[in-house]
Amino acid sequence: MLVIGILFLIIGFTLILTEACIIYKEKDEIVIKRAKVNIESWFVRYKLLVGILSTVLGIFSIINYIVY
Repeated sequence: MLVIGILFLIIGFTLILTEACIIYKEKDEIVIKRAKVNIESWFVRYKLLVGILSTVLGIFSIINYIVY
């Protein structure tokens, strides 16, 4: 359950960060800039919702592993 929880956390953070940030390389440096999120698009809303739900599921899975 711990591994599954960690995987859900990684998936959730990846889905959220790919929509919220732009990452590119400039002169051998990695640059992270905040992107403008288009909330009007249904695809962006769905992607952010799945990211949030995946993160919450991962947190609950890790808590379940710790408690039991």
